[in-house]
Amino acid sequence: SITLMSKWAKSCTWNFANKLSLLQAEYFFLKNDERAYACYEASISQAREHRFNHEEGLAHEKFANYLLFINKHDEALQHFKDAKMCYSVWHAHVLVQRVEKAIEVLSPLCSDSR
Repeated sequence: SITLMSKWAKSCTWNFANKLSLLQAEYFFLKNDERAYACYEASISQAREHRFNHEEGLAHEKFANYLLFINKHDEALQHFKDAKMCYSVWHAHVLVQRVEKAIEVLSPLCSDSR
């Protein structure tokens, strides 16, 4: 699927660059490869630049999960909050509620709350 998405991204960067970066990030995450970090950041940046609020939110949420996996709780919390903002702009109330639950559970584990 990365190969196919790469072809699409080459033919229409505007629509597919952020999706390719997110797919690559998830692949690297599964391989326990630190290149995932840069790919998540690229996906977020590309989605924001192209005004894909829902896809930016998804990239923030996926990045937050990756950050939890590598024990970067404070950074994960910020990305969950960013995901919530993106989902709010998109009026995805159920997604906002889901992310709020993650924020509620994670907040006490972060240095800001201690």
